[in-house]
Amino acid sequence: MKRILTFLTLIALGLVVSLRQSDAQQYAWMPVISNEPVTVQSPTAYSTSIGESYATYVGDLAEPDGELEDSCSSKGDCQCPSCQYGSNFIDRAFVGVEFLQWYNKGRNLPPLVTGGDPNAVPIAAAGILPAAPVVFGGDAVGDDLKAGARITGGFWFDDCETTGAIVRAFGTEGDSTPFATQSLGNPILAVPFNDRSAGFFGLENALVLAYATGNLGVNAVGGVDARASNDIWGGDAFLRTNVDKGCDYRIDLLAGYQFARIDDDLELRTNLTRLDIAGTPSFTTSDLFDVSNEFHGGEFGLMGEFFQGPLTLQFMGKIGLGNMNQTATIAGSNTVTAGGPPLTTTGGIFAQDTPPASNIGSFERNVFTWSPEASIKAIYCVSDRLNMTVGYTFLYWNRVALAGDVVDRRVNRDVLFGGPFLPGGGANPAFGFNDTDFWVQTIDIGLTLDY
Repeated sequence: MKRILTFLTLIALGLVVSLRQSDAQQYAWMPVISNEPVTVQSPTAYSTSIGESYATYVGDLAEPDGELEDSCSSKGDCQCPSCQYGSNFIDRAFVGVEFLQWYNKGRNLPPLVTGGDPNAVPIAAAGILPAAPVVFGGDAVGDDLKAGARITGGFWFDDCETTGAIVRAFGTEGDSTPFATQSLGNPILAVPFNDRSAGFFGLENALVLAYATGNLGVNAVGGVDARASNDIWGGDAFLRTNVDKGCDYRIDLLAGYQFARIDDDLELRTNLTRLDIAGTPSFTTSDLFDVSNEFHGGEFGLMGEFFQGPLTLQFMGKIGLGNMNQTATIAGSNTVTAGGPPLTTTGGIFAQDTPPASNIGSFERNVFTWSPEASIKAIYCVSDRLNMTVGYTFLYWNRVALAGDVVDRRVNRDVLFGGPFLPGGGANPAFGFNDTDFWVQTIDIGLTLDY
Protein backbone atom coordinates (compact mmCIF):
# COMPACT_ATOMS: atom_id res chain seq x y z
CA MET A 1 0.00 0.00 0.00
CA LYS A 2 2.80 2.46 0.85
CA ARG A 3 4.47 1.75 -2.49
CA ILE A 4 1.23 2.59 -4.26
CA LEU A 5 0.80 5.80 -2.23
CA THR A 6 4.39 6.81 -2.97
CA PHE A 7 3.89 6.23 -6.70
CA LEU A 8 0.65 8.22 -6.70
CA THR A 9 2.36 11.03 -4.74
CA LEU A 10 5.13 11.31 -7.33
CA ILE A 11 2.57 11.48 -10.09
CA ALA A 12 0.61 14.16 -8.23
CA LEU A 13 3.81 16.15 -7.57
CA GLY A 14 4.69 16.02 -11.23
CA LEU A 15 1.26 17.27 -12.20
CA VAL A 16 1.50 20.14 -9.69
CA VAL A 17 4.91 21.27 -10.94
CA SER A 18 3.76 21.00 -14.54
CA LEU A 19 0.70 23.16 -13.85
CA ARG A 20 2.72 25.79 -11.94
CA GLN A 21 5.00 26.20 -14.97
CA SER A 22 2.16 26.36 -17.48
CA ASP A 23 2.91 30.01 -18.26
CA ALA A 24 6.34 29.07 -19.57
CA GLN A 25 7.38 26.89 -22.45
CA GLN A 26 5.73 23.49 -22.22
CA TYR A 27 7.91 20.42 -21.75
CA ALA A 28 7.66 16.92 -20.35
CA TRP A 29 9.16 16.73 -16.81
CA MET A 30 10.75 13.46 -15.70
CA PRO A 31 13.02 13.21 -12.63
CA VAL A 32 16.25 11.36 -13.36
CA ILE A 33 18.86 10.40 -10.74
CA SER A 34 22.43 11.26 -11.63
CA ASN A 35 25.73 11.04 -9.76
CA GLU A 36 27.37 13.71 -11.90
CA PRO A 37 29.30 16.29 -9.86
CA VAL A 38 27.61 19.62 -9.19
CA THR A 39 28.68 22.12 -11.86
CA VAL A 40 25.94 24.71 -11.54
CA GLN A 41 24.93 26.33 -8.27
CA SER A 42 21.21 25.91 -7.81
CA PRO A 43 18.82 26.54 -4.88
CA THR A 44 17.20 23.18 -5.56
CA ALA A 45 18.45 19.64 -5.96
CA TYR A 46 16.90 19.28 -9.41
CA SER A 47 17.76 21.20 -12.57
CA THR A 48 14.54 22.17 -14.32
CA SER A 49 15.66 24.78 -16.86
CA ILE A 50 13.16 25.74 -19.53
CA GLY A 51 13.84 23.89 -22.70
CA GLU A 52 15.09 20.73 -21.01
CA SER A 53 12.93 17.66 -21.42
CA TYR A 54 13.82 16.22 -18.06
CA ALA A 55 15.01 17.21 -14.62
CA THR A 56 18.30 15.88 -13.27
CA TYR A 57 19.27 15.49 -9.63
CA VAL A 58 22.71 17.10 -9.38
CA GLY A 59 23.73 15.87 -5.89
CA ASP A 60 25.93 12.89 -5.12
CA LEU A 61 23.90 9.96 -3.73
CA ALA A 62 26.81 7.63 -3.21
CA GLU A 63 28.71 6.85 -0.04
CA PRO A 64 32.52 6.76 -0.26
CA ASP A 65 32.43 3.04 -1.06
CA GLY A 66 30.02 3.60 -3.91
CA GLU A 67 27.04 1.85 -2.27
CA LEU A 68 23.72 3.45 -1.41
CA GLU A 69 23.40 4.44 2.25
CA ASP A 70 21.22 2.16 4.35
CA SER A 71 19.73 3.33 7.64
CA CYS A 72 19.30 -0.24 8.95
CA SER A 73 22.56 -2.05 9.46
CA SER A 74 20.77 -5.41 9.40
CA LYS A 75 20.18 -5.03 5.68
CA GLY A 76 23.82 -5.55 4.86
CA ASP A 77 25.65 -3.74 2.08
CA CYS A 78 23.40 -4.60 -0.84
CA GLN A 79 19.75 -4.51 -1.79
CA CYS A 80 17.93 -7.01 0.40
CA PRO A 81 15.14 -9.29 -0.89
CA SER A 82 11.56 -8.13 -0.81
CA CYS A 83 9.35 -9.36 1.99
CA GLN A 84 12.38 -9.33 4.30
CA TYR A 85 14.37 -6.33 5.42
CA GLY A 86 13.80 -4.50 2.15
CA SER A 87 10.08 -4.09 2.75
CA ASN A 88 8.61 -0.61 3.07
CA PHE A 89 6.70 -1.85 6.10
CA ILE A 90 8.32 -1.67 9.53
CA ASP A 91 6.63 -4.56 11.33
CA ARG A 92 7.65 -4.81 14.96
CA ALA A 93 5.27 -7.61 16.05
CA PHE A 94 4.33 -10.98 14.60
CA VAL A 95 2.12 -13.93 15.51
CA GLY A 96 1.94 -17.39 13.99
CA VAL A 97 -0.06 -20.58 14.36
CA GLU A 98 1.05 -24.02 13.19
CA PHE A 99 -0.62 -27.39 12.79
CA LEU A 100 1.66 -30.19 14.01
CA GLN A 101 1.54 -33.71 12.63
CA TRP A 102 2.79 -35.28 15.85
CA TYR A 103 4.76 -38.50 16.31
CA ASN A 104 6.47 -39.45 19.59
CA LYS A 105 8.37 -42.37 21.06
CA GLY A 106 6.18 -45.25 22.18
CA ARG A 107 5.68 -45.97 25.89
CA ASN A 108 6.49 -49.47 27.09
CA LEU A 109 3.93 -51.37 29.15
CA PRO A 110 4.49 -54.60 31.08
CA PRO A 111 2.38 -57.59 30.02
CA LEU A 112 -0.97 -56.93 31.68
CA VAL A 113 -3.47 -59.36 30.13
CA THR A 114 -2.90 -62.86 28.79
CA GLY A 115 -5.20 -65.32 27.03
CA GLY A 116 -5.30 -68.87 25.74
CA ASP A 117 -7.59 -71.82 25.03
CA PRO A 118 -8.98 -73.50 28.18
CA ASN A 119 -9.46 -76.75 26.26
CA ALA A 120 -5.71 -76.90 25.58
CA VAL A 121 -4.29 -75.34 28.76
CA PRO A 122 -4.91 -76.73 32.26
CA ILE A 123 -6.02 -74.31 34.95
CA ALA A 124 -2.64 -74.64 36.69
CA ALA A 125 -0.92 -73.07 33.65
CA ALA A 126 -3.68 -70.67 32.56
CA GLY A 127 -2.42 -67.19 31.70
CA ILE A 128 1.12 -67.84 32.93
CA LEU A 129 4.09 -66.42 31.03
CA PRO A 130 6.02 -67.10 28.94
CA ALA A 131 3.74 -69.75 27.38
CA ALA A 132 0.50 -67.73 27.49
CA PRO A 133 -0.14 -65.26 24.67
CA VAL A 134 -0.13 -61.57 25.70
CA VAL A 135 -3.26 -59.74 24.55
CA PHE A 136 -2.54 -56.35 26.14
CA GLY A 137 0.76 -54.84 27.22
CA GLY A 138 4.21 -56.26 26.72
CA ASP A 139 5.08 -53.75 24.01
CA ALA A 140 4.99 -50.03 23.16
CA VAL A 141 1.80 -47.98 22.89
CA GLY A 142 1.12 -44.40 21.83
CA ASP A 143 3.50 -44.32 18.87
CA ASP A 144 0.83 -43.57 16.26
CA LEU A 145 0.30 -40.22 14.53
CA LYS A 146 -1.69 -37.54 16.30
CA ALA A 147 -2.48 -33.84 15.91
CA GLY A 148 -0.94 -30.91 17.75
CA ALA A 149 -0.62 -27.15 17.53
CA ARG A 150 1.95 -24.45 18.24
CA ILE A 151 1.38 -20.71 18.70
CA THR A 152 4.25 -18.23 18.33
CA GLY A 153 4.31 -14.53 19.14
CA GLY A 154 7.14 -12.04 19.05
CA PHE A 155 8.21 -8.42 19.09
CA TRP A 156 11.25 -6.64 17.67
CA PHE A 157 12.75 -3.92 19.87
CA ASP A 158 14.08 -1.89 16.91
CA ASP A 159 13.07 -1.16 13.33
CA CYS A 160 16.09 -2.99 11.95
CA GLU A 161 14.99 -6.22 13.69
CA THR A 162 18.29 -6.61 15.50
CA THR A 163 16.93 -7.85 18.86
CA GLY A 164 13.54 -9.34 19.67
CA ALA A 165 11.59 -11.44 22.15
CA ILE A 166 9.72 -14.62 21.18
CA VAL A 167 7.16 -16.68 23.11
CA ARG A 168 5.96 -20.11 21.95
CA ALA A 169 3.44 -22.62 23.30
CA PHE A 170 2.68 -26.10 21.96
CA GLY A 171 0.43 -29.03 22.81
CA THR A 172 -0.98 -32.26 21.47
CA GLU A 173 -4.46 -33.72 21.39
CA GLY A 174 -3.17 -36.44 23.70
CA ASP A 175 -3.00 -40.17 23.32
CA SER A 176 -5.32 -42.79 24.79
CA THR A 177 -4.85 -46.52 24.20
CA PRO A 178 -7.85 -48.48 25.54
CA PHE A 179 -8.36 -52.19 25.96
CA ALA A 180 -11.59 -53.81 27.10
CA THR A 181 -12.87 -57.36 26.83
CA GLN A 182 -15.16 -59.83 28.60
CA SER A 183 -15.06 -63.64 28.48
CA LEU A 184 -17.56 -66.30 29.51
CA GLY A 185 -14.67 -68.65 30.14
CA ASN A 186 -13.33 -69.22 26.66
CA PRO A 187 -10.94 -67.66 25.80
CA ILE A 188 -8.88 -67.49 28.97
CA LEU A 189 -8.40 -64.06 30.51
CA ALA A 190 -5.72 -63.57 33.15
CA VAL A 191 -3.41 -60.95 34.68
CA PRO A 192 0.17 -62.33 34.81
CA PHE A 193 2.63 -61.41 37.59
CA ASN A 194 5.83 -62.63 39.19
CA ASP A 195 4.76 -64.35 42.40
CA ARG A 196 6.69 -63.26 45.52
CA SER A 197 4.55 -65.11 48.05
CA ALA A 198 5.99 -67.69 50.44
CA GLY A 199 6.79 -70.88 48.57
CA PHE A 200 6.48 -69.29 45.11
CA PHE A 201 9.32 -66.83 45.40
CA GLY A 202 10.13 -65.55 41.89
CA LEU A 203 7.92 -67.92 39.88
CA GLU A 204 5.52 -66.69 37.22
CA ASN A 205 1.85 -66.85 38.14
CA ALA A 206 -1.45 -65.30 37.05
CA LEU A 207 -4.77 -64.14 38.45
CA VAL A 208 -7.27 -66.04 36.28
CA LEU A 209 -10.36 -64.00 35.44
CA ALA A 210 -12.10 -66.26 32.94
CA TYR A 211 -11.70 -70.02 32.47
CA ALA A 212 -14.26 -72.69 31.59
CA THR A 213 -14.08 -75.94 29.63
CA GLY A 214 -17.72 -77.03 29.78
CA ASN A 215 -16.79 -79.94 32.05
CA LEU A 216 -17.00 -80.12 35.82
CA GLY A 217 -14.29 -77.98 37.35
CA VAL A 218 -13.38 -74.28 37.32
CA ASN A 219 -16.04 -72.06 35.81
CA ALA A 220 -15.05 -68.41 36.00
CA VAL A 221 -16.27 -65.50 33.91
CA GLY A 222 -14.76 -62.07 33.92
CA GLY A 223 -13.23 -59.19 32.04
CA VAL A 224 -10.64 -56.46 31.85
CA ASP A 225 -10.86 -52.73 31.21
CA ALA A 226 -7.48 -51.01 30.78
CA ARG A 227 -6.33 -47.66 29.46
CA ALA A 228 -2.91 -46.06 28.88
CA SER A 229 -2.96 -42.32 28.21
CA ASN A 230 -0.42 -39.59 27.63
CA ASP A 231 -0.49 -35.81 27.27
CA ILE A 232 2.34 -33.42 26.34
CA TRP A 233 2.44 -29.62 26.32
CA GLY A 234 4.96 -26.88 26.91
CA GLY A 235 6.59 -23.75 25.55
CA ASP A 236 9.47 -21.34 25.86
CA ALA A 237 10.33 -17.65 25.93
CA PHE A 238 13.64 -16.37 24.62
CA LEU A 239 15.52 -13.35 23.33
CA ARG A 240 16.87 -13.35 19.79
CA THR A 241 19.76 -11.03 18.95
CA ASN A 242 21.72 -10.74 15.71
CA VAL A 243 25.40 -11.71 15.78
CA ASP A 244 26.15 -11.84 12.05
CA LYS A 245 24.40 -10.71 8.89
CA GLY A 246 24.64 -10.21 5.20
CA CYS A 247 22.45 -9.38 2.26
CA ASP A 248 21.04 -12.90 2.03
CA TYR A 249 21.51 -14.32 5.53
CA ARG A 250 21.49 -13.59 9.26
CA ILE A 251 22.62 -15.58 12.31
CA ASP A 252 21.09 -14.93 15.73
CA LEU A 253 21.94 -15.96 19.27
CA LEU A 254 19.06 -17.34 21.39
CA ALA A 255 18.77 -17.40 25.18
CA GLY A 256 15.75 -17.85 27.43
CA TYR A 257 13.52 -20.17 29.47
CA GLN A 258 11.96 -23.54 28.61
CA PHE A 259 9.00 -25.43 30.07
CA ALA A 260 7.49 -28.85 29.32
CA ARG A 261 4.90 -31.12 30.94
CA ILE A 262 4.58 -34.84 30.17
CA ASP A 263 1.70 -36.66 31.89
CA ASP A 264 1.39 -40.43 31.64
CA ASP A 265 -1.32 -42.63 33.16
CA LEU A 266 -2.12 -46.33 33.33
CA GLU A 267 -5.37 -47.75 34.69
CA LEU A 268 -6.30 -51.43 35.04
CA ARG A 269 -9.70 -52.73 36.19
CA THR A 270 -10.73 -56.38 36.44
CA ASN A 271 -13.87 -58.31 37.34
CA LEU A 272 -14.26 -62.01 38.15
CA THR A 273 -17.23 -64.18 39.11
CA ARG A 274 -16.85 -67.83 40.20
CA LEU A 275 -19.90 -69.73 38.99
CA ASP A 276 -18.58 -73.03 40.38
CA ILE A 277 -18.61 -71.85 44.02
CA ALA A 278 -21.72 -71.59 46.20
CA GLY A 279 -23.00 -68.06 46.36
CA THR A 280 -21.16 -67.16 43.10
CA PRO A 281 -18.69 -64.78 44.74
CA SER A 282 -17.45 -61.89 42.66
CA PHE A 283 -14.20 -59.95 42.82
CA THR A 284 -13.18 -56.61 41.31
CA THR A 285 -9.84 -54.79 41.33
CA SER A 286 -8.67 -51.33 40.37
CA ASP A 287 -5.07 -50.15 39.84
CA LEU A 288 -4.08 -46.59 38.91
CA PHE A 289 -0.60 -45.27 38.11
CA ASP A 290 -0.53 -41.50 37.49
CA VAL A 291 2.90 -40.05 36.62
CA SER A 292 3.80 -36.42 35.79
CA ASN A 293 7.06 -34.86 34.56
CA GLU A 294 7.50 -31.08 34.71
CA PHE A 295 10.64 -29.53 33.21
CA HIS A 296 11.90 -26.02 33.97
CA GLY A 297 15.22 -24.85 32.61
CA GLY A 298 17.29 -22.25 30.85
CA GLU A 299 17.99 -22.57 27.14
CA PHE A 300 20.46 -21.20 24.63
CA GLY A 301 21.16 -21.80 20.96
CA LEU A 302 21.49 -20.38 17.46
CA MET A 303 19.11 -19.52 14.64
CA GLY A 304 20.15 -19.02 11.03
CA GLU A 305 18.07 -17.59 8.19
CA PHE A 306 18.98 -17.63 4.51
CA PHE A 307 17.00 -15.48 2.05
CA GLN A 308 16.31 -16.04 -1.62
CA GLY A 309 13.67 -13.66 -2.93
CA PRO A 310 10.36 -14.39 -1.17
CA LEU A 311 11.71 -17.67 0.27
CA THR A 312 13.50 -17.97 3.61
CA LEU A 313 15.14 -21.14 4.93
CA GLN A 314 15.37 -21.09 8.74
CA PHE A 315 17.48 -23.40 10.92
CA MET A 316 17.30 -23.49 14.71
CA GLY A 317 19.19 -25.51 17.29
CA LYS A 318 19.01 -24.99 21.04
CA ILE A 319 19.35 -26.94 24.26
CA GLY A 320 17.57 -26.61 27.60
CA LEU A 321 19.27 -27.47 30.88
CA GLY A 322 17.33 -27.66 34.12
CA ASN A 323 15.24 -29.60 36.60
CA MET A 324 12.71 -32.33 35.86
CA ASN A 325 10.23 -32.67 38.70
CA GLN A 326 8.80 -36.20 38.65
CA THR A 327 5.73 -37.19 40.65
CA ALA A 328 3.93 -40.52 40.80
CA THR A 329 0.60 -41.27 42.45
CA ILE A 330 -0.39 -44.92 42.87
CA ALA A 331 -3.81 -46.07 44.05
CA GLY A 332 -5.61 -49.40 44.20
CA SER A 333 -8.70 -51.05 45.66
CA ASN A 334 -10.66 -54.26 45.52
CA THR A 335 -14.21 -55.34 46.31
CA VAL A 336 -15.31 -58.83 47.29
CA THR A 337 -18.99 -59.82 47.30
CA ALA A 338 -19.71 -63.28 48.76
CA GLY A 339 -23.21 -63.86 50.07
CA GLY A 340 -23.36 -60.56 51.92
CA PRO A 341 -22.71 -56.85 51.50
CA PRO A 342 -19.71 -55.92 49.33
CA LEU A 343 -16.42 -55.52 51.21
CA THR A 344 -13.97 -53.01 49.80
CA THR A 345 -10.35 -52.83 50.94
CA THR A 346 -7.21 -51.04 49.78
CA GLY A 347 -5.08 -52.72 47.14
CA GLY A 348 -5.65 -53.88 43.61
CA ILE A 349 -3.19 -56.24 41.89
CA PHE A 350 -0.02 -54.22 41.20
CA ALA A 351 -0.92 -51.51 43.73
CA GLN A 352 -0.86 -52.68 47.35
CA ASP A 353 -0.83 -51.18 50.83
CA THR A 354 0.03 -54.07 53.18
CA PRO A 355 3.48 -53.29 54.62
CA PRO A 356 6.12 -54.20 53.79
CA ALA A 357 4.46 -55.05 50.45
CA SER A 358 3.38 -51.50 49.78
CA ASN A 359 3.62 -49.02 46.91
CA ILE A 360 0.37 -47.06 47.23
CA GLY A 361 0.88 -43.35 47.82
CA SER A 362 2.50 -40.27 46.29
CA PHE A 363 6.19 -40.08 45.41
CA GLU A 364 8.33 -37.21 44.13
CA ARG A 365 11.89 -36.47 43.10
CA ASN A 366 13.89 -33.89 41.13
CA VAL A 367 16.52 -34.83 38.55
CA PHE A 368 18.81 -32.80 36.30
CA THR A 369 17.66 -33.07 32.68
CA TRP A 370 18.80 -31.76 29.34
CA SER A 371 16.39 -31.12 26.49
CA PRO A 372 17.63 -30.24 22.96
CA GLU A 373 15.46 -29.00 20.11
CA ALA A 374 16.30 -28.85 16.41
CA SER A 375 14.15 -27.55 13.57
CA ILE A 376 14.24 -26.60 9.91
CA LYS A 377 11.57 -24.43 8.33
CA ALA A 378 10.80 -23.00 4.89
CA ILE A 379 9.04 -19.62 5.01
CA TYR A 380 7.35 -18.25 1.89
CA CYS A 381 6.39 -14.60 1.77
CA VAL A 382 2.84 -14.40 0.40
CA SER A 383 2.62 -10.63 0.99
CA ASP A 384 4.34 -7.94 3.02
CA ARG A 385 2.48 -9.16 6.10
CA LEU A 386 1.60 -12.81 5.54
CA ASN A 387 3.98 -15.80 5.44
CA MET A 388 3.33 -19.50 4.89
CA THR A 389 5.58 -21.99 6.70
CA VAL A 390 6.37 -25.69 6.50
CA GLY A 391 9.00 -27.43 8.57
CA TYR A 392 10.21 -30.22 10.85
CA THR A 393 10.90 -30.17 14.61
CA PHE A 394 12.63 -32.65 16.92
CA LEU A 395 12.35 -32.44 20.75
CA TYR A 396 14.11 -34.66 23.29
CA TRP A 397 14.26 -35.18 27.06
CA ASN A 398 16.86 -37.55 28.51
CA ARG A 399 15.09 -38.35 31.83
CA VAL A 400 11.34 -38.99 31.89
CA ALA A 401 9.28 -41.22 34.20
CA LEU A 402 6.40 -43.11 32.57
CA ALA A 403 3.55 -45.06 34.15
CA GLY A 404 4.50 -48.41 32.67
CA ASP A 405 8.02 -48.08 34.08
CA VAL A 406 6.89 -47.68 37.71
CA VAL A 407 4.71 -50.82 37.71
CA ASP A 408 6.29 -53.57 39.81
CA ARG A 409 5.29 -56.96 38.34
CA ARG A 410 6.56 -58.69 41.46
CA VAL A 411 3.46 -59.24 43.58
CA ASN A 412 3.13 -61.04 46.91
CA ARG A 413 -0.01 -63.08 46.21
CA ASP A 414 -0.73 -63.43 49.95
CA VAL A 415 -1.80 -59.76 50.25
CA LEU A 416 -4.28 -59.81 47.33
CA PHE A 417 -7.91 -59.01 48.28
CA GLY A 418 -6.94 -57.80 51.74
CA GLY A 419 -4.92 -60.85 52.80
CA PRO A 420 -2.18 -60.60 55.47
CA PHE A 421 1.53 -60.48 54.83
CA LEU A 422 2.99 -63.90 55.71
CA PRO A 423 6.54 -64.63 56.85
CA GLY A 424 8.82 -65.72 54.05
CA GLY A 425 7.07 -63.62 51.41
CA GLY A 426 8.57 -60.77 49.43
CA ALA A 427 8.03 -57.08 50.18
CA ASN A 428 6.45 -56.48 46.80
CA PRO A 429 5.08 -54.64 45.00
CA ALA A 430 7.48 -51.82 45.86
CA PHE A 431 7.91 -48.39 44.35
CA GLY A 432 10.89 -47.09 42.41
CA PHE A 433 11.42 -44.42 39.75
CA ASN A 434 12.79 -45.77 36.48
CA ASP A 435 13.99 -43.20 33.95
CA THR A 436 13.75 -43.45 30.21
CA ASP A 437 14.42 -41.02 27.39
CA PHE A 438 11.55 -39.54 25.40
CA TRP A 439 11.37 -37.72 22.07
CA VAL A 440 8.85 -36.00 19.82
CA GLN A 441 8.93 -35.35 16.07
CA THR A 442 6.53 -33.06 14.22
CA ILE A 443 5.81 -31.91 10.69
CA ASP A 444 4.79 -28.23 10.97
CA ILE A 445 2.47 -26.32 8.62
CA GLY A 446 1.38 -22.79 9.51
CA LEU A 447 0.85 -19.10 8.85
CA THR A 448 2.62 -16.06 10.30
CA LEU A 449 1.19 -12.54 10.34
CA ASP A 450 3.40 -9.44 10.69
CA TYR A 451 1.81 -6.25 11.97
